[in-house]
Amino acid sequence: MRQVLLGFIVRLREAGVRISVAESLDAAQAAAAAGLDRIRLREALAATLIKDEADRATFDREFDVYFRAAPAGRTEPKRGQSWQGMVGAHGRPSQGGGVPPDRKPSTPPQAGEKSVKPSSRDEPAEKSAASERQGDAEIGGETPESSRQEHQAEHRAACAAARNREAETKPFTLYTDLDYEQALKTLEPLRRRFRARMGRRLRTARRGRIDIRRTIRAGIQHGGALIDLRMRRRRPRHVDLLLLADISGSVRYASSLMLGLAAGARECFRTVHSFVYVDHLAEAGFEQGYLNMMPILDLYARSDFGRVLAELAGTRRHLLNRQTLVVILGDGRNNRKPARADLLRRIRWLCRAVVWLNPEEPARWGTGDSAIANYAREVDELIPCRNLRELEKSLGKVA
Repeated sequence: MRQVLLGFIVRLREAGVRISVAESLDAAQAAAAAGLDRIRLREALAATLIKDEADRATFDREFDVYFRAAPAGRTEPKRGQSWQGMVGAHGRPSQGGGVPPDRKPSTPPQAGEKSVKPSSRDEPAEKSAASERQGDAEIGGETPESSRQEHQAEHRAACAAARNREAETKPFTLYTDLDYEQALKTLEPLRRRFRARMGRRLRTARRGRIDIRRTIRAGIQHGGALIDLRMRRRRPRHVDLLLLADISGSVRYASSLMLGLAAGARECFRTVHSFVYVDHLAEAGFEQGYLNMMPILDLYARSDFGRVLAELAGTRRHLLNRQTLVVILGDGRNNRKPARADLLRRIRWLCRAVVWLNPEEPARWGTGDSAIANYAREVDELIPCRNLRELEKSLGKVA
């Protein structure tokens, strides 16, 4: 079992999950306490090996691949058979360890030999043993029907997790309406994770107060000696969030999902103002999976971000102050109209920070009618967010 756990931990590390030596020892103790029950073993290993909730999807995927479900009647090692015999190098039942040493496989009778049938005296004993096994299975709750339902539920959960991972990693430029519908189903757990991340007021830093929990956890690697001191500092609480989202062309999927993520963390900011634009501004909201705007914009109009900046610096200037964080999501394509980067410089001078999220591939930045190079000089940071997972990380980073 120890070798199997070490192989699983190596696989997680190769997948990008950070696991220390102390956590590996905790996982071994947790596996010994949980036993060979699949569900209990998975939760015990997840509790000891996973520190960040973002790594849980990777853990579930690697666990399903490495510890594949054994066939019916093989949930426990038989007499004379070890756990290494049931699970191979990749979590599949091995071919050579399935037959106990005290039970030889049946061979066809040779020529001249008669097949021996069990006598009628042995039939009652066999029926009694079968009834006892069935009664033990029913008492333990491991009936064939319940086992089949459990495997079906695990299969459905694995399929749903695979669809969610595909929706999170698929580029926005390749989205269709069906992909967007699947992304909306994936948005709710991402929103809860984003809200939990935004709700943490303390984060690690090089200087500040000592973080007792992280310091003790780091000291486990040194035998309990508190050598590595971990610090923390408070997040700024009084922040006004202002969102500008381009809803023209293929960028509209990324904009809608960004507004949906931000809607789940409104309580983490003092005020939140959301706007969408094509050639002028419109107030927007994300409710029940739909994007609402007032007034209604013409989605087929020619993009003009310079006009949008003029409107923001003019009629919406009262929203800009030293506590305002402006987040712009768009590809910066302005149909060769005046970029008005000077207005973005003025907005940056009035606000706390201006961050631009670009869902387009970086190789296409600055090509054609893209004016992103002019805007990049006037913002604090330009971050690519090509899929839903990068969008969530980018919002958590800037906010």
